Amino acid sequence: MNRKIIIVIVFWIILYFIIFQLIPYYNNKYAGCSLHKEVYTQFINSTITRKFIDSNEHANPTISYNKEDGTEQSMVLYGEFDGMFDYISVGDSILKKKNSLFYIIKSKVTRKDSIFKFDSVCKDSIKKQK
Repeated sequence: MNRKIIIVIVFWIILYFIIFQLIPYYNNKYAGCSLHKEVYTQFINSTITRKFIDSNEHANPTISYNKEDGTEQSMVLYGEFDGMFDYISVGDSILKKKNSLFYIIKSKVTRKDSIFKFDSVCKDSIKKQK
């Protein structure tokens, strides 16, 4: 009887280790953290050149802009970008400081600035921001 209990306990410990340590995707603590870190370290000071639904990226809303070296960069606007795709237009300026989660869109038409926060589900935020 005691041997069966020990085997069951060992089984659950091994299963826990596999699910929550070897496969961090299943642990909500890490869900979205790679995108969060990518956004956090990103720097943008450009103009939006294209706005489209990318069929190659599972029909996600996507924008393109030119990086400082002149190469075109595409950015998929997942749900964490909180409606930014609906607001922006080609020709608008997009600004984002490094080590920030905020994007500033300067509208070409209305000449107004709008701030969008990347709303991450990552529990291990790199830095708390207001």
